[in-house]
Amino acid sequence: MSSGLTVNIKGIPVNIEYSEGNTHVIGLMDMPFEWIKQGKKSVEIRANSDVRPFDYGVIKPNHTLFFINEQTGESLERRVIRIDHYQTVKELINTEGMKNTLPTFVSIEDAIELIHSFPGYKQGIIKYGVYAIEIM
Repeated sequence: MSSGLTVNIKGIPVNIEYSEGNTHVIGLMDMPFEWIKQGKKSVEIRANSDVRPFDYGVIKPNHTLFFINEQTGESLERRVIRIDHYQTVKELINTEGMKNTLPTFVSIEDAIELIHSFPGYKQGIIKYGVYAIEIM
């Protein structure tokens, strides 16, 4: 097991962004966590970056994603259906669909701006591309 990244959830340090075999532990902000929980979001967008240590290229179909809500500590388990790699967020959203990736967004420009706002993502996407991870 790699060390991953530690975040504080309600004052408790929690390890995220690491793998144990075919299970991958990933942190999510509250809104995308709720979208997945409610079945509104079926494709998670992830990018490798030099800021966060996780390599999303290790995720494969039939692997398990264990999502942890970084605000509440609640967790969800989902199975990976497929993972595809894109050069840009725009290409990913145009292919995967806004409804499946960022269900409450209307503007692709706003969606791209949001994804690029995550630490290291804009530079990481330019360097490494971006992943669409379909889950169920």
